[in-house]
Amino acid sequence: MVRSRTAINAIIGAVVGVVLSFIPLSPLLGGVVAGFLEGPDHRDGTVVGALAGAIAFLPIAAAGVFAFGVLGLGLAGGIPVSGIAFLSIVIVSGILFLLLYTVGLSALGGYLGAYLAVEYPNRRRRTRETIGFETDTRTRTADAAPIRDRESEPEWGVERDQDRERERDR
Repeated sequence: MVRSRTAINAIIGAVVGVVLSFIPLSPLLGGVVAGFLEGPDHRDGTVVGALAGAIAFLPIAAAGVFAFGVLGLGLAGGIPVSGIAFLSIVIVSGILFLLLYTVGLSALGGYLGAYLAVEYPNRRRRTRETIGFETDTRTRTADAAPIRDRESEPEWGVERDQDRERERDR
């Protein structure tokens, strides 16, 4: 069952994938964003990434249906039936390839985003706060990082600053 939070994360990931569509492998980036926002569970990250890819595929499918309609209607009287059948197979094969490309890379990105959420729980919490999402760990314990990660992860640059201070003190 898809929760509303998952759907919102999938829509955010789809928007990122569509906005960055001029970059190769942009569905991967959209999936990473969706998986990172979803949380540290790899399965949930993969599911939300695949949903983000399916949502991002909708404009591609609409363009394919439009092209199929224009080419199919325009060529109905001028090309033999076998030519229309071949053209139909080519267009449908192209759409299926794009579906697998978009949804597959987004699912992979969702998995990687969930991995990043495990590695950087403080970053995830701050990102969710910036967007305006709820960050209370009592509502869902699966979103909380393991205790050892929360205690041992230093803030960005703090460890480097501590190393510099040690070097200076020597």
